[in-house]
Amino acid sequence: MQNIITRLQQLVAEVPPLLNQFSPEEVTQRPAPGKWSKREILGHLCDSALHNWQRFTAAQRLTGPLTIIPYHQDDLVRLNGYQHLPTGQITSLWASLNTQIVAVLKNLPKEKLLLPIVLPDGSPATLQFLIEDYLEHLEHHLRQIFTEKIPAPILPERWQISVDTAMEVLAKHPEGKPFVTLLERGRMYVEIYQPQKMDLQTPHDQDEIYVVISGSGTFFNAGERRPFHPGDLIFVPAGIEHRFENFTEDFKTWVIFF
Repeated sequence: MQNIITRLQQLVAEVPPLLNQFSPEEVTQRPAPGKWSKREILGHLCDSALHNWQRFTAAQRLTGPLTIIPYHQDDLVRLNGYQHLPTGQITSLWASLNTQIVAVLKNLPKEKLLLPIVLPDGSPATLQFLIEDYLEHLEHHLRQIFTEKIPAPILPERWQISVDTAMEVLAKHPEGKPFVTLLERGRMYVEIYQPQKMDLQTPHDQDEIYVVISGSGTFFNAGERRPFHPGDLIFVPAGIEHRFENFTEDFKTWVIFF
């Protein structure tokens, strides 16, 4: 989630100055009948931010799944009159809405990411999916506005992690858990895991890959047991019962969820 927050903060900082480089003719020209101008695309991104800001908070208030209700995009662009508003006014609105979305995401407990969502077609999803989809939708339309000018994604703070660094972070974990998240990218995140005596984990809702750093023992995976050793890669599909058994005291492993 931190990568999404960082990316939104980057876009809020860097997109407004780029918008100022366009002439009034460039931002109001429609590429074809029925197509939005750059100014109208930006207005649509304001509508998207407003609706998703409300969804991100509503999902946390409800006792059951949040059902996503589509909004009438073309009608909102027309009724708000974005084509005839000053570009700076729309830009300020867009930046303010996304700044507030960042505030909501910063306060979002990690466990809330799994809150259930029902998409317009009736299929199930999670709040995390909704947040990731929002950023993808935002970047899609920014590419329509800027083509090659959209700021490139930035590297996360930790893009290379040594085992020693990971163990230092784990040792400082305030909750004393046997794992800690070290890297996030969209729906992919990486942990280091060092259980003590017993592996008490339960099935996860994402596929995962283990890369054993040290130690040996037996791995139980969907009813099958196999020995494991340092350097082994182990794949576990989502929802499958699995665990490390009879492992040595020096056992630790990377865990990659995706």
